[in-house]
Amino acid sequence: MANVDFSLAYPPQHVEWSDYLASAVAADGLRFKTFWTWDHLFPISGDLDGLEHECYTTLAALAQATKRIRVGALVSGVMYRRPALQLKMATEIDVISGGRFDFGIGAAWAEREFRAFDIPFPPPKERIGTLRDTLQLASLAWNGDPRRKISYHGKYVQVDDFFLNPQPIQKPHPPILVGGAGEQLTLRVVAQYADVWHGFGDPATLRRKIELIEQYAPDYGREGADVVKSTTVSIWVGDLTDAELQRLSRVVERPAEQIRATTISGDAQQIESRLRAFVDVGITDFIVSAYGPTELPNWRRISEQIIPRFARG
Repeated sequence: MANVDFSLAYPPQHVEWSDYLASAVAADGLRFKTFWTWDHLFPISGDLDGLEHECYTTLAALAQATKRIRVGALVSGVMYRRPALQLKMATEIDVISGGRFDFGIGAAWAEREFRAFDIPFPPPKERIGTLRDTLQLASLAWNGDPRRKISYHGKYVQVDDFFLNPQPIQKPHPPILVGGAGEQLTLRVVAQYADVWHGFGDPATLRRKIELIEQYAPDYGREGADVVKSTTVSIWVGDLTDAELQRLSRVVERPAEQIRATTISGDAQQIESRLRAFVDVGITDFIVSAYGPTELPNWRRISEQIIPRFARG
């Protein structure tokens, strides 16, 4: 039976840096596998002119401040940085963390960020093509030889005499997580390159996407089982009272009814039963929405009461 892992996703928006760093350090002492930030240049919810910490400088700091937990971005926007530079930065995070980096990457979508930072915003086909070329470049550059120079001329990515010194600590490379659900383009990239696929939806929706990944994988000499399947869940251990709901609504700046509808709550047995429906369709990696630094007691309850129930898959 496949292992079932739990990670924590905490967006670096609307939070002071000291609180954000303290949250990662706290998560380091719990049972979560990875502390996921994200890669946005402006907030994408709540106050759209509010505070937002840049992804890769944040990851470097988290890597230095933690000892056990893995770190990653859910997900890096492939268009925000030139592909070779993206790989150089990702490799450096793996080195700083001592091999605790998960390389999450996707096509990126937040158009206002592109406009504001003077980054070209091509159509989806080109963004996904750039994602594919970047991962092909990664497969060539993460080769174990820090002095080996490579040239690559794809449709959207071209480099000459490119090398990565240092190479990643993890061998053969940091785990590659690809986020996205486009059935004709993105899921083919997943089937070809990803170690982990991250998607959203109810179990039926996820089952369909997983079946497509398993259908596409043999086209690239792989099996569907080569790709770990991941999804985001919101969990509240205990009774999610109206008072708690209103407080959470203020913390995350989302309507209370939306939080209620998307949160799995109750006692440990009830939560396990709900999560097993996802495991049954192939999900083995749950990424838990963190809500915010005030929710550390709930993180502890998840760590102590929920995660051990899945220790054997």
